[in-house]
Amino acid sequence: MRSLAVLLALLGGPALAQLPNPDTNLPVPRPAQPAKPAPGPQVAPNPSPPGEDRVQPTKGDDRDMIQASEKWLKLIDMGEFGAAWDISAPSLKSSVTRKAWVDGLAAARKPFGEVRARKTDKFARSHKLPGLPEGDYALLLFDTQFANGKQAQEHLTWVLGKGDVWQVTGYFIK
Repeated sequence: MRSLAVLLALLGGPALAQLPNPDTNLPVPRPAQPAKPAPGPQVAPNPSPPGEDRVQPTKGDDRDMIQASEKWLKLIDMGEFGAAWDISAPSLKSSVTRKAWVDGLAAARKPFGEVRARKTDKFARSHKLPGLPEGDYALLLFDTQFANGKQAQEHLTWVLGKGDVWQVTGYFIK
């Protein structure tokens, strides 16, 4: 709980705690037709678990960010730790090798078992985070319940990189 308190303090303390729950208070866009790719630079691939559409979060749509986070977390749930690392931000890749990431996540997630329920708890955007360069960041906290009765909070941090592509730059479970 101390690390959560530190995270909240660094991100504005009570302001983050008072953010509305994105699951109930944000509009969900419903395009009439599938979006056509815009001309210009290609976005990085955003693999999704089998049978699901790909989602690339937009620069300004919080609901897209939440949905992309849920899909990224499904990669973790399925044990696809290497695939999650492959699409992560260069800042994450430079801080941990793929093998260390895969081994570390396998060990960290094993005691929890299968995910039974996950709910978005907090969402915030920031331009400054401790130890990271200025940029555009999205921070999400998920309350997660597991099959063995354990509960945890998953922390996911995204960064907006080159070509306006969002990528995960941090994940931990507590």
